[in-house]
Amino acid sequence: MMFEKPKIILSEGEITDLEKGSRICPKGEYAEFISELCAKKGMPCGGEGNIIVTAEHNNSREMTYIDETRRLTDEKFKVEAEKTANGLNINISFGGMRAFYYALCGLFRRIKSGFVLTGEFIDYPLFGRRGYIEGFYGTPWSFEERASMLRLMSEHGMNTYYYAPKDDEYHRDKWSELYPDDRLDEVIRIKNLADECFVDLHFCIAPGLSIKYSDEGHFNLLMAKFRQLYDVGIRNFGLLLDDIPENLQYHDDIEKFGETVNAHIYLANRAYDEMKSLDRDIKLTVCPRQYHGRGDEYFISKLGSGIEPDISLFWTGRNICSQELTVIEAVRFIESTRHRPLYWDNFPVNDAEMMNEMHLGYIDSREPELYRYSEGIISNCMEYCECSKIPLLTVADYLWNPTSYDHESSWEYALKVVVGEQYDSFRYFADHLLTSCLKSENSRLMSAAFSATREQLYKGDAAKACELFSEYAGKVSECADMIKKNGDRRLFMELSRWSKKFLLCSEILRLCSRLMSGETELKDEIREKYEAYMNMPEILTDFCFREAVELLLKM
Repeated sequence: MMFEKPKIILSEGEITDLEKGSRICPKGEYAEFISELCAKKGMPCGGEGNIIVTAEHNNSREMTYIDETRRLTDEKFKVEAEKTANGLNINISFGGMRAFYYALCGLFRRIKSGFVLTGEFIDYPLFGRRGYIEGFYGTPWSFEERASMLRLMSEHGMNTYYYAPKDDEYHRDKWSELYPDDRLDEVIRIKNLADECFVDLHFCIAPGLSIKYSDEGHFNLLMAKFRQLYDVGIRNFGLLLDDIPENLQYHDDIEKFGETVNAHIYLANRAYDEMKSLDRDIKLTVCPRQYHGRGDEYFISKLGSGIEPDISLFWTGRNICSQELTVIEAVRFIESTRHRPLYWDNFPVNDAEMMNEMHLGYIDSREPELYRYSEGIISNCMEYCECSKIPLLTVADYLWNPTSYDHESSWEYALKVVVGEQYDSFRYFADHLLTSCLKSENSRLMSAAFSATREQLYKGDAAKACELFSEYAGKVSECADMIKKNGDRRLFMELSRWSKKFLLCSEILRLCSRLMSGETELKDEIREKYEAYMNMPEILTDFCFREAVELLLKM
């Protein structure tokens, strides 16, 4: 993760092992902030600590400018760590409080893991906007889920959260109605937490299903909604015009604008002007009706060229769920729209036609140099908040330092963080949940085990084949037992549809293992369970499972 892969090493150091129960001792001007953050993150802290931490604000070019991206930043920091007789002396230099927050969160993770890198290094993110969007179809997250996600993603370097759940009725269907007091209180709570975590909250409204663009009353209702949110502290807004009819619905709109793109240019620019008259620091993001493609189509080219240059423009890439995001496609988008794309990345979302998939894999096929040609990447989450944390942690890792991102080590780290100590067993389940728009490869552990088994069968060594098959079946059985014991944990509750199928898979493998040992009378039971497995709609194991079971039944 980011704290382990600094951009610039100023002096060589070493990995320092820490004694169990290491404690931070904050000193200097920022001691209070360090102490407060320690308390929030559960980090032992006090005057007798063996890790002395001091900090200093530094507004020089070294700490406020990123050469690779040619932009100013408040997210750059330098850490100087020196080993002492009792522990460590650590000084953090930072260009902004957000950078200080990231440096401390990284330091806390390393201390909890038991070792810290000594020496001097500088670190900073390469993507400007790094975040996620609650933009799925399905039950919106609870406040507790949103808070949990905010804290975790901010600790790992994400700086942006878009609120846009399709099934929040006041976001979409009732866009023209103000949020009632109880719902507004939740907005205030999440805004306050976002500020505490140094995350920019973007609150989105989606009026496109019913708004009449030529109606002054409708425009006033939209602005009243934005002002209500502004009055409780929101300063970043989204105007979402996606997933709506292609053509204008009202005769007056057709007469005034002729085509949808003209109406959207008018609405975006007018709303932006109104917002800027209210507060010059307000930011607006627009999601266009056409949000995927080559990037040089008529609609998106005209919209991008027609809206104000400072309005951010969402784009999902070549497809709704793009298998890859490339520099050449980003350049084409820039040339056509006069905007750098802000990617709405539909990974790991699993709504609509993907409802039977569970995406627990890692971000991949996003080119390392994409940070130079985009505003950033905002990943669309699943309705399953706890499960979303696994892929999102890999997204956070990629966005911080795409040039050294390694998906395998990143995914392993994510499993450790979300699953905990049992992550190594859990991977036998997660191995079957890698399939998404990004992956064609699934069930890698199973495929490797069954390939080795088949090889031994072809060699005529049935005993060795049975040993290999039984070894893998045993690992799957251990994982199944672990899932049963953890059924009341939020993660496993979200996974219940897929874990039910996995448990049946485990039973079939156990029976097949006995079949290979000579218990041929089990074939009918295996066939019955296998048929039940195949009739379950959830996407799980790859073809290798079906191939292996059917082969054994023929023997």
